[in-house]
Amino acid sequence: MTYEDFRQSIIAEEGDFFDLIVFDFLTQATKFAEAKKYEEAVILTNDALVMAKYADVGYRIVYLIGMLCQTYLQNNQPEMADKYFNYAMLILDKNDSGYDEDMNKFLDLKALIEKELQKKNEAK
Repeated sequence: MTYEDFRQSIIAEEGDFFDLIVFDFLTQATKFAEAKKYEEAVILTNDALVMAKYADVGYRIVYLIGMLCQTYLQNNQPEMADKYFNYAMLILDKNDSGYDEDMNKFLDLKALIEKELQKKNEAK
């Protein structure tokens, strides 16, 4: 058995459970972000990303990555936001019906990321 075989068996057997966990983690991370507890939101969202590997979330993971981008930006970590933006660009699916809308949202995020990166570089 390979890692991927194991991961797929977990998804098949427990995917719904992990879906619920990912949803719960994201709900709480959103509450943390709304309360301006950005560091806690980042930690919890990263945990949700790990759990998503075993969930049957499929393409919806792109929304999780978008949340991570925003949370890292709000936590004054544009470098990490940029890292996750680049990851999202790898998984955006041109065949998905929401592709154009998703791409536009990520491009808006990229503009904010670039602005924050420029501010950090000017401050050095």
